Amino acid sequence: MLKLLVAATLAALSITMCPGGSANATPNGWQLPFLSPHRLIRPYLQPTSDYSAGHRGVDYDITTDEPVFAPANGVISIAEKIVDRNVIAIKHEGSLVSELEPVCTALEVGDQVRKGDLIGRVCEPDVAYRNHCEAGNCLHFSLRLSGKYLSPLALIGGLNPSRLLPYARG
Repeated sequence: MLKLLVAATLAALSITMCPGGSANATPNGWQLPFLSPHRLIRPYLQPTSDYSAGHRGVDYDITTDEPVFAPANGVISIAEKIVDRNVIAIKHEGSLVSELEPVCTALEVGDQVRKGDLIGRVCEPDVAYRNHCEAGNCLHFSLRLSGKYLSPLALIGGLNPSRLLPYARG
């Protein structure tokens, strides 16, 4: 059911997949939240249920104080420290919400941003958060559609397309 909801919403938003996504901007109006290429150090891992283990976003190797940019147009919905990390979230059209951490910002809830606007800088994370990324500091980038997580690579490129396999009756 969720797969159908995601497919229908992406189609309604005229979002096209961009396999390999080597460029920062994609034809669908989304972009990576940084300027230069960064190494993906931890992929999205779909949990088997809402409460099971998984990695509900992607992590990129990044340095402290590096600028972070809005991946698409939207409105700031969170801009605060939550537990041990500084979080910024943006509500986008089509019930999409992107979230980036650890990002320090001067923006406030309700501020509008356009794709590519500077929204903050990578903060020095607390020791507890640093354990989230084995490589040291990383930028965690997640995406939700109607409250359900999906890989942000679905919108910025880099996600391999699905392949249907023939149905084998046993």
